Amino acid sequence: MANYLNFDIYDLQLTNLIGNSQLRQLLISTANWSILVVEDIDCSLELQDRRQPRMMNPDLARMMNIDRYPTTQGGCGACVVLLSKYNPVLDQVDDFTVSSCLTLLCSINGCSITTTEGIGNTRDGFHPIHERFSGFHASQCGFCTPGMCMSLFSALVNAEKIPPPEPPLGFSKLTVSKAEKAIVGNLCRYTGYHPMANACKSFGADVDMEDLGLNSFWRKGDSKDVKLSSLPSYKRNGDVCTFPQFLKSENRNFKDF
Repeated sequence: MANYLNFDIYDLQLTNLIGNSQLRQLLISTANWSILVVEDIDCSLELQDRRQPRMMNPDLARMMNIDRYPTTQGGCGACVVLLSKYNPVLDQVDDFTVSSCLTLLCSINGCSITTTEGIGNTRDGFHPIHERFSGFHASQCGFCTPGMCMSLFSALVNAEKIPPPEPPLGFSKLTVSKAEKAIVGNLCRYTGYHPMANACKSFGADVDMEDLGLNSFWRKGDSKDVKLSSLPSYKRNGDVCTFPQFLKSENRNFKDF
């Protein structure tokens, strides 16, 4: 574990729940899929816990500092992460958002957690969600931005599970209405919802480009084709893996056991 502090935590997986009071092992995977193990975890801990780091396992303390925790009561959505569960019988992954401040570690045994750094970062490049939030001036103080990005990412992931018709190139299967509703559970302290809504709507298959507000991608009067080519490219079923293959194997082995 000597190299632990050299990694940024983008995703984590939990395995080996023993009894009702203690999680024996915490498997943590980084962006390059290096696997780290933290032993003897107190299951009273939340996925994002505010207790003093000195009271925790030192390796776990840094992992807890994912995203933001303004309210710690599930009321703002700033600490939202993507939770993915795998059903080995159906060979199916279910993806949905949770507030990390309310999610107990022991409740997500065998699951995968993806944070905003897991979908894009300074080292590997940003996700189109990040780029469009920036380009539409949807981030003011930035406190709510990680949670909003993950709420929209969850909507995009689940939209891909919807049957055809296929959307135009560069857009998702989300409608504008559903894209806007993706962030209804996220609060902004500066009430800057219009640019945030525009960033979300830009992914909608039925978006009217004229309806999108001020941004840094195109100039007033530009043609629709110019606007479309100026948006950061969105590739459906992109490079982000919400549930790694090694964890599927772990779940299958546990089922067989």
